[in-house]
Amino acid sequence: MKSNVEIIQELFEQIVNQKKIDLWEQYFSPDYISRGAPYIGMGFSRDSSESRHIINMVFPGSPAEGKLEVGDELLWVEDEHQRWATYEGIEQGIRGNKYKLGVRRGNQTLEVELTKDLIQGFDTHTDQAKAEMREFMTEQFPDLKATLKLILADGESVVSLLEYRGTHATFKREAVWREAWFVRMSEGKIVEGWPVIDESSFFRHLGYQLIPPGA
Repeated sequence: MKSNVEIIQELFEQIVNQKKIDLWEQYFSPDYISRGAPYIGMGFSRDSSESRHIINMVFPGSPAEGKLEVGDELLWVEDEHQRWATYEGIEQGIRGNKYKLGVRRGNQTLEVELTKDLIQGFDTHTDQAKAEMREFMTEQFPDLKATLKLILADGESVVSLLEYRGTHATFKREAVWREAWFVRMSEGKIVEGWPVIDESSFFRHLGYQLIPPGA
């Protein structure tokens, strides 16, 4: 019988390096959950592709829950100092810690107030995690390779230090980043995972720039 360390080692070679995503169920429990990290925010995301800011997701348990809805259009942002009412201005205004939003919802124009707060990480269940992994390895980084730098196990708990390397299919830039992946296993399969990703290196290598928020 393979040890938990051997199972994790084999997983990365098969699933990531050899792109055998269809072997997912061999390593992950049907009840697998990936636990996201908590963060401070408002709890909504936008589709800004057509020179408008349209809400496309409201995160459960966030300050935006119960105030914003999918499909809402942001018309303006206002804090104690000024109001932003242009497409570019709204992008700047929503970086604040507390503000009011003008929202168009159908035939109504509403005003809501939001204050940043702690948002618990998202739970991603096995089917969604598998689909996201497939897209990441085939669409975004088709040449992705993982190198296992360190792996430690204590009973059902295993932690791996990984180094990823790949070229982004759209940006044509190569990136190298690391991830610490904590997992809990049961009967030879992974039932929970907690990824901690070096996002700073990931985005910097792809050409993103860190812009300090306004005062």
